[in-house]
Amino acid sequence: MQTELPESTKCPYCGAGNSTEAEFCTACYKNLQIPAEVRAAAKVNKIISAAALPQGAPQSEPSERPAYRLWLRLAIIAGLLLFYAQWYKQKNYFSPLDFINLAFHEAGHVFLGVFPRFIMMLGGTIFQLLIPAVCLVHLMRRGANLGWQLCLFWLGESLLNISIYAGDALKQDLPLVGGGVHDWTYLLTETGLITHTAGTEKSIFFAGSTVILFSLYLIGKDALTRESLELGNARW
Repeated sequence: MQTELPESTKCPYCGAGNSTEAEFCTACYKNLQIPAEVRAAAKVNKIISAAALPQGAPQSEPSERPAYRLWLRLAIIAGLLLFYAQWYKQKNYFSPLDFINLAFHEAGHVFLGVFPRFIMMLGGTIFQLLIPAVCLVHLMRRGANLGWQLCLFWLGESLLNISIYAGDALKQDLPLVGGGVHDWTYLLTETGLITHTAGTEKSIFFAGSTVILFSLYLIGKDALTRESLELGNARW
């Protein structure tokens, strides 16, 4: 017999609503103190309820779901497209988001400074891509669809920033933090690609654009089905 359990519970610390299946609060990330057996029973109930539905039957038709789920995502897509267009309007565009990318980039040189010089020089680019990728995986595991899709956009945007840096390897017009050696001048010289700087820039820019457009496609796909705006296990 299916055990009757509440579908949601309030966090004892911040009062935010959470699924009974959750171990940690999606707002303050503190332990909800829900016994493991209760969380397990809630998951079992969810599986049983899903199995009781006719195969392939949706829980609700998209037209029956709140319209704001559609319009909010469409507004996000429009804003992100305008943001992406700046790279076509302005040469060597440096966005506000790139200040964050720069901080992670420099951290990469520090954390990988114990490795051989090539890895240390590449460390900035590695961390600039690693941080949004880690955030993406974390939010995906928590079921935060819109969150990880925005992190995917961030990953693509970071590639655009890297393409500008790589394209500057010969001219070296961009200011460097603290001076020193230009990362991509060294990296492309060591790999024998310094004469293909323009091609390297275009390839990285194309990769970033592909990731960005794919992220917008995923956000749009959820918009058309009016999927809930998920933050962890909480649904809006």
